[in-house]
Amino acid sequence: MKRTKAAVVLLAALLILSLCVTASADISIGISPPRVTMSDAVKGGTYEETVIIFYSGKEPTTFSVVTEGECGDWVSLYDEDDLTTPLDEITLDASDEPVSNKIVLKVDIPKEMANAKYNGTLFFESIPSENKAKGAVAQAVVRMPLQVAVAVTGQQILKGAVNGITTADAEVGYPVKTQVEFENKGNVIAKPEVEISILKDGELVDSFVHSASIKPGSEETITALWNTTGVETGNYTADVTVSLDGATLATEELPFTVLTSGTLTREGELKKLIIKGVPQVDRVIKVVAIFENTGEGDIIAEFKGELYHNGDFVDVLESEEKLVEAGDTSEITVYYKIMAPGDYQTKGYVTYSGKETQKEEVLFTVSEEVEAKEVAKVEKKEEEKKAAEEEKNGIPGFEFVTGMIAIAIVSLLVSAYRRERGKNT
Repeated sequence: MKRTKAAVVLLAALLILSLCVTASADISIGISPPRVTMSDAVKGGTYEETVIIFYSGKEPTTFSVVTEGECGDWVSLYDEDDLTTPLDEITLDASDEPVSNKIVLKVDIPKEMANAKYNGTLFFESIPSENKAKGAVAQAVVRMPLQVAVAVTGQQILKGAVNGITTADAEVGYPVKTQVEFENKGNVIAKPEVEISILKDGELVDSFVHSASIKPGSEETITALWNTTGVETGNYTADVTVSLDGATLATEELPFTVLTSGTLTREGELKKLIIKGVPQVDRVIKVVAIFENTGEGDIIAEFKGELYHNGDFVDVLESEEKLVEAGDTSEITVYYKIMAPGDYQTKGYVTYSGKETQKEEVLFTVSEEVEAKEVAKVEKKEEEKKAAEEEKNGIPGFEFVTGMIAIAIVSLLVSAYRRERGKNT
């Protein structure tokens, strides 16, 4: 009798577990932080938070972005290099070891919301690969949640602090940098102004105002540049005033020197050339040059390269100029839209101060399977639509049939158990 009862419980448990979806062993994904909390948020305000997705898998995986909950409609995701186009899905590159991917979560709070706490969840849901042969093969769907909590207070707090102001010498023809460490201690975007007056021997030479936009709760470095082209060499003073909403937060008098050309050494190295993003037809990739400034002075650097498709030259790649400070390593980026499948080769170098680095190259392949995947996605949507119609019309689906079978088996076992119990009594 005990054995029969145990069999009933075990079989019922197995049937229930068989209906649950488990994550694929080929995919590993995590997110940090797992919960984003925004306190003292203002109605009509916009807030940003950077989150990191850790991913490893045998092949690239595309995740759809789905939001739910009270504040789900307020939440959107963006690439850290493009804060204008919201992401409906995100594709993560294949990697044997967990790789971090930075994305920006933006929350736009409607103006009509009441003061209260609102919760929502953003899900990253894997889209099963469609490049396998058709058949009865089920792929597990991975669903990773990101919790979002927003406390709307309705009270605007505009407050900031200056934690440091510095400047540095520069050669004539190169910009003089004034850097302000600014901390936004309020709950709305702060727009501090940095007013700088340049004096030589007590006489005003130039003046300008530099503005910045700092999101709530963050500390950033504001960099203001003074163009030294055509100015005299020698000693100068920068009178710096930092203000927020008309109120002065800090003032400093900083001496600096405009040096003669050639005083500081300028050397740089192109460490490597990489591709960011999954190369697919009709998608934009980033060609990134990792450049290190190994000299004593700041460098204005620019990447120049060529793109080849199946061995044929197709395009010239040129980045915008980028200021790379002495001792820093920086990413110089060029964007390119893939138009056709095939084998690609990118090679190029970085120019700076009339010099060129050594050339580097990177190879990548765009598969023709991508087009097949797009067709498969359309077919999948049609199948889902058909399944929804069948469910609406009362036609049993897989889950329904499986559930009925489970109930029938459990009923039979219970009946057998009762018969055996009746014999024993």
